[in-house]
Amino acid sequence: MRAACQGTKRDGQPCTAGAMAGERWCYPHHPAYADERRRNASRAATLGNSKIGAEIRSTRLLVRDIVELTITNELNPLVRKRLTEVVQLLQVYARLAELEIVSRERPKAGDVAIPEDTAEKVKEWAHGEDGKMREWKELVEELSQAMREEGHDPTPIREAVSG
Repeated sequence: MRAACQGTKRDGQPCTAGAMAGERWCYPHHPAYADERRRNASRAATLGNSKIGAEIRSTRLLVRDIVELTITNELNPLVRKRLTEVVQLLQVYARLAELEIVSRERPKAGDVAIPEDTAEKVKEWAHGEDGKMREWKELVEELSQAMREEGHDPTPIREAVSG
């Protein structure tokens, strides 16, 4: 059986936890671990229970929404490519926030957050761009058909448009 910790609780009562092997105190009362406990508590407060943690989660959820839009075959490949670029920018953004936290700089709530309506704006933009791409494709098809009817080869136009 382990010896009882020699520390006292905040209310002045003796600690009821067992002491660490070969020591007089349990981990929460051992003076040698005071700095480590303080760092752990600070890190937990910074990420787990703060607005910053919520902001990081909201950014993660935004990336998830963009990934869902990107992997569907409903959007034009060019639009999906642009969404992939947006995710890359979000990765850089999140990494910079992480570095800021690790370097002991404490970003203020709101410094990490992306505006709340960003997910809706990205979806709206993606669907709008997809619609434009579909309209463009239809226009090229109509132009090609008209050129064929007039006896012209539409291949140069198609090649120029597809770029």
